[in-house]
Amino acid sequence: MRLPLAFLLTNRLAVVVVAAENTEMQCTSQSSKTSAWNNIIFAGIAFSAVGYAEYVLTILNIYFPVEYPASYTSQVSSRVSDSLLVGAIVGQISLGIVSDRVGREVGLIITTILTIVGTALCAGAYGYHNSSNGLFWALVVYRGIVGVGIGGEYPCATTNASEATEETNYRKRGLYVCLVSNVSFVLGGIACMIAQLILFKIFGITNMEPVWRISFGLGVIPMLTVFYFRLKMFNSRKYREEAIRKNPPYLLVLKEYAFRLIGTCGSWFVYDFVAFSNGIFGGTLVEQLIHAETFESEIFQATYYTIILALFAIPGAVVGALTIDRLGRKLQQIIGFVGSAIFAIIIGAAYPQVKSSVGAFITLYGIFNFFGNFGAGSALGLIPAEIYPTAVRATCYGISAAVGKAGGAIGTQVFRPIMNHFGGESSINGPRAVFIISGGLSLIGAVITWVFIPEFKRISLDKEDEKFRALLREHGFAMERIGMIDKKDDAIVAMNDEVAGTEKIS
Repeated sequence: MRLPLAFLLTNRLAVVVVAAENTEMQCTSQSSKTSAWNNIIFAGIAFSAVGYAEYVLTILNIYFPVEYPASYTSQVSSRVSDSLLVGAIVGQISLGIVSDRVGREVGLIITTILTIVGTALCAGAYGYHNSSNGLFWALVVYRGIVGVGIGGEYPCATTNASEATEETNYRKRGLYVCLVSNVSFVLGGIACMIAQLILFKIFGITNMEPVWRISFGLGVIPMLTVFYFRLKMFNSRKYREEAIRKNPPYLLVLKEYAFRLIGTCGSWFVYDFVAFSNGIFGGTLVEQLIHAETFESEIFQATYYTIILALFAIPGAVVGALTIDRLGRKLQQIIGFVGSAIFAIIIGAAYPQVKSSVGAFITLYGIFNFFGNFGAGSALGLIPAEIYPTAVRATCYGISAAVGKAGGAIGTQVFRPIMNHFGGESSINGPRAVFIISGGLSLIGAVITWVFIPEFKRISLDKEDEKFRALLREHGFAMERIGMIDKKDDAIVAMNDEVAGTEKIS
């Protein structure tokens, strides 16, 4: 039987439309994957800026007292350094909430703007009537702005990168997130100090102002690189599907995830608290290595050795990124804490012998630093980005990171009096006490990790979101409030349904 011409034309048109829709869906899928890779790559660039900002004073603290001996006292140095820390805590908590309630892209744009503006202000800072005291008060304020910006990168960029792996390969999420967080952070810090050394060589130690201004200013470059992309970016697919933008059930979240929050907050607190001993160890080692006849030579040697010590962080960070998807986050963090504890106690127990041998000092420092970056240094930035549901992931991440920063601040205030009580930094018993206590605290960090943190190796983020949805249903939550799929996504979903229906008919 011959079919009517109109039927044949209509059927042919339907085939063409279905083919076109399939092609468009493939392009959309490819575009989504490209966007996911961009999110991961630009998160790494942004974290190099975070490392740069946190390391920029490491070398400048050697030179500011030379350029401004009357104004840059130890109290002023602490204020300038602590302002970044306080700002980071504010940014981690507030922008973590913004990232969950308003959107990942909004949080990331805010962090980028704050970091760029704060860094530019630092580079152009002046005191009232060219007062050096006013200059450093200005730096306190401007560094605080930078702190809020880079603090926001922790919950915003890391969670966004973690969610992007769902569209690439979630089984390698540990590798990708560690590369864009810990490894990029370390490389950014080292790049900062190398740039400063080059500037010192160009301008000399007697012309410090262009050195520190350009040092601050260079920190703008990586954030300007990501700014355009972030203006064009979209929220991750996971966020668009799972967001709860109005009245999230925080009490229910706290009740359900309090155990995990103890794990991520507690282990991060211990890690940053103990990191102070690493700073003492590095400073003592630099003093041991310097043998200079002139003041200028002494300053340059201090710079060289500070950079060399920073390089010790690279092996632990890289190996940690390569092994974390095999060993698992929990086991690797425990190994890192236990390794740090063992070598901290060894250093403390044998401190007189260690201090008198440069070779032993460098070897033990390298191993001690390796375990710190291999374990908690790698895992802590990843664990909160995957063990919490998407709807509150950035909030819980920000709280965990902020508690960690608070641990670092408290550690600085607590360890210094302890060291002074036992004879001070130049004594034997002062640093010895700090290292032995640090070893004990690291063991506590291992116990916290073992008890409170679940393993999430090679598990899709969908699993936790499904459990969270079931919890919300059980407590009568209005499920229609979940998600923020836009019109473009609705069109794609409808297109999928139409294609599926056509295939069934045929």
